[in-house]
Amino acid sequence: MKVVSNWWLTLLAVIFVLFTSTGCNTVDGSERYKVATIGNAKRSVEAIVLSARPVFVLPETTGAGASLGGAIGGGVALNNSNNVGIIFAGIIAGAIVGDTVERSAGTRKAHEYLIQTLNGALLTVVQTDEGNSIFSKESKVILIHGYPSELIADPR
Repeated sequence: MKVVSNWWLTLLAVIFVLFTSTGCNTVDGSERYKVATIGNAKRSVEAIVLSARPVFVLPETTGAGASLGGAIGGGVALNNSNNVGIIFAGIIAGAIVGDTVERSAGTRKAHEYLIQTLNGALLTVVQTDEGNSIFSKESKVILIHGYPSELIADPR
């Protein structure tokens, strides 16, 4: 039986991690606007907050945590074993841990608001706490439609 050299296993591990961790990336999310929306007028409607509850917003991950974790996990497994199964297990475990660390580092506090517009429509809006006003039940707000939608205090 021929033994595979270490650099081939390392290369295989890096390629595996890159292909499995970068396929689900996105740039969508709060606090980001598409270039096409700059300068466009947005529809805004008056509303009343019916309920507010604290929530957490989990970020979309970039795959960097999974890639780094997979590379580290594969490297640790490679230094301790020549068994390909153990090396793959190290890559997978490292990728899972790396993704979890990246996701927890970007978790943000937010509030979920159930609002009722003046025409009676019920809408749910989730808005991060950082940089935004926090509203309580019966607050008068204005919902600014767009990407992302935003609640602001009614200044009138």
